[in-house]
Amino acid sequence: MSSPTSANRLRRNRSSGITEMRSRSSISEDPEQPREARPPSPPGPEANAPPPEEEVTHLRLAAHYSGLVLSSFIGCLIRLGLIGLATYDTPIIFALAWSQGVGCGIMGLSLSRKNEIIAIYPPIYTFLTTGIAGSTTTFSSWMLGGYLSFSNFDKYNRNGLHDTVDGVAYSLSTFCIALASLRFGEHSASVLPALSSLRRTKRPPIPDRLPTTSTSSEETSIELQQQHAQQVHQVSQGQSAGDPEKSKALFHISMIPSSTPLIDLVWISIAFISYLIVLLLYFLGPKSWRHDVTFPLLLSPPGSIIRFFLSRYNTRKRFIDKFPIGTFTSNLLATVVISVCFAEQRRPTTFFNGLRCNALNGIQQGFCGCLSTVSTFAVESRSIKKWYHSWLYIGFSVILGHLLVLAIVGGIGWGQGYADVCVG
Repeated sequence: MSSPTSANRLRRNRSSGITEMRSRSSISEDPEQPREARPPSPPGPEANAPPPEEEVTHLRLAAHYSGLVLSSFIGCLIRLGLIGLATYDTPIIFALAWSQGVGCGIMGLSLSRKNEIIAIYPPIYTFLTTGIAGSTTTFSSWMLGGYLSFSNFDKYNRNGLHDTVDGVAYSLSTFCIALASLRFGEHSASVLPALSSLRRTKRPPIPDRLPTTSTSSEETSIELQQQHAQQVHQVSQGQSAGDPEKSKALFHISMIPSSTPLIDLVWISIAFISYLIVLLLYFLGPKSWRHDVTFPLLLSPPGSIIRFFLSRYNTRKRFIDKFPIGTFTSNLLATVVISVCFAEQRRPTTFFNGLRCNALNGIQQGFCGCLSTVSTFAVESRSIKKWYHSWLYIGFSVILGHLLVLAIVGGIGWGQGYADVCVG
């Protein structure tokens, strides 16, 4: 039977190994950990993934997931509002471009201010990146829109070559807007005032992660807390950038975030309250809101939560810094679901009632819109270190996404034809 000391050592080695592997990743970093300062310049921005379960309390982990409820509502509302605002006769650019750009801008801003954000409260970082930015952008609608452009689904007066040009322009412009907006968000972070005034500095943080050392000494515990407080301040301020060894040592010294069980409980409670409010709006609010607003909102949180859960697989050893399998899976899963719902809305043999019609639209705009993301896709495509891995990920995601829509929407349309879409 192993001794407590051996068990603690095993847990510590496992924890440090996971932390080191995640710190080497340029894709999916721990939202509880500040960025390591690396001379001569900091690394590219990283996307967000859940913190390792063995390193964080269950309450804090629940807070990360719960924050996605309200943030997915906000992201979905931003996307629907921008689409509605940009839908008019003869637009200069397609409506979805606005939400893709705004979401990627929020992502770039949040990634650049990560150290300051998690010094306030780490789940806020998940709230902004995975929640608002990820839900404002949508990969599945991008794939569907690309197919509609390539196929001339709306029967415009043009030939096949023009269809190809329109489809290529739609896909390339979406990706370019995402990358440009991501960079604009990073630039905005460099000119906006710091968040240091909101950081808790009066007392050293109390350990919240599971213990990584076998000590019962109160003096040692206090010393670790003070050391951690100084470490967070140095890393968040970008100090030690000129000394790689000191920077690495600071980054790997048992990063213990503040113990905030009360705030975690409040954060979790907000999730339940916000979902209850939207549920009441669906039943008690105007029926005209159900098709375009309240039903998509009700289905938004499951999409964001599943995407956040799948992002943990991005940090698996065989995929890390090569192919973000979690994001890839969530994006293509959403593309399949949105294609099926889009086709089902327009099948001439389908009998529709108000609930069925609202549900099909809600799944597309709410669930699929939040399950898939362009903001994280843009970050990953830029942050993968080797160019051939990056282009493999981009090409495989986009090409396979378009082929899935072609097989589902195109196959059903060619076999049965399409009628007018139901509107609830």
